[in-house]
Amino acid sequence: MLKRAIVTVCLILAMVCLPHSHPLVAAADCTPTIVASGQHVKSPSVSVGVSCTDTQTKPPSTKDPNTGNHSASGGQSGCQQSDGTPIPCWKDDYWWSPSFNTYCQNAHPSASNPVWRHHLDAAGQPTGTAYACLVTINDTLKQTYVWAATNPSTPAKPGVDPVTLVRTAISSLDLHPPTVGVSAYTYPGYEDWGLSWWVGAPMWLWVDATDTLQWGTHTITANQDSLTVTATITATQVNFDPGDATGPVTCKTPGTPRPWDPNDPLSHHSPTGCEHTYLTTNTLGDTTSRYTVSATVTWTVTWTTNDGQSGNFTTTTTSTTNPAIHVGELRVVLTTPDH
Repeated sequence: MLKRAIVTVCLILAMVCLPHSHPLVAAADCTPTIVASGQHVKSPSVSVGVSCTDTQTKPPSTKDPNTGNHSASGGQSGCQQSDGTPIPCWKDDYWWSPSFNTYCQNAHPSASNPVWRHHLDAAGQPTGTAYACLVTINDTLKQTYVWAATNPSTPAKPGVDPVTLVRTAISSLDLHPPTVGVSAYTYPGYEDWGLSWWVGAPMWLWVDATDTLQWGTHTITANQDSLTVTATITATQVNFDPGDATGPVTCKTPGTPRPWDPNDPLSHHSPTGCEHTYLTTNTLGDTTSRYTVSATVTWTVTWTTNDGQSGNFTTTTTSTTNPAIHVGELRVVLTTPDH
């Protein structure tokens, strides 16, 4: 049993380069923290052997646009070692990681585990993702904890497609198209102009966050045959098209509503920064000349299965009822008070 200790990548590499050892080489772009646990594991008939270098070149890969998962190109198995040798993507519950060049599985060690050192938030909760990866040292297969900042995406397994299950469950969830909120308003006595705003003034933008199906977080579970998929769907950003061909306004929050108040200065900015300032007026005097504002909410979906698969993708919802705004200009008129 190895003494449990946190070591740097370089130290691990130096250790496994001793005679009669087969190293685990960590990709430079993953910047993992590796904890040598010394834990013996049942071998899934895996032999991990790569050259001893301090960097590795990952094989070419393709990205599934639906799942966001990566699989190495070349070879009938769909996955490769760093030297290009084809290798099965799965061995029991371990999946081939091209980043770590060995077989890994998602791990959930307690917050006191050394793998989380330097990776706890202010409340003492782990951040990032822990992997349990296999490494052969002195002809003994052992499990080593590896930390990375991102959530894992696994190669696809044959059989039921978990992404199809998740997308079907999301359809059943029936996310709502966002309701576009704007701080433009209808002036009393000028109702025929409809919603109006003014060039040079920040117009606040928002979607209805009181409706959690427009903006919120949801957890769903789907089952087919022996496969169970659990997914978390979270609204992560909203893009507003202000209609003036200036490009989208991207907000990481749902924005802040601004009810009409004739005494509130037009120069006030949204506290969440979700706003747009028109620099061009519509055709003056033409009530039909307007800018139409629309919104698209991006939902990030992260999923895991009961057999070790995981991944993430995004889906969107787009507004179907969009406000049309006439943007004019305010003019200051100086008058002489009556004596």
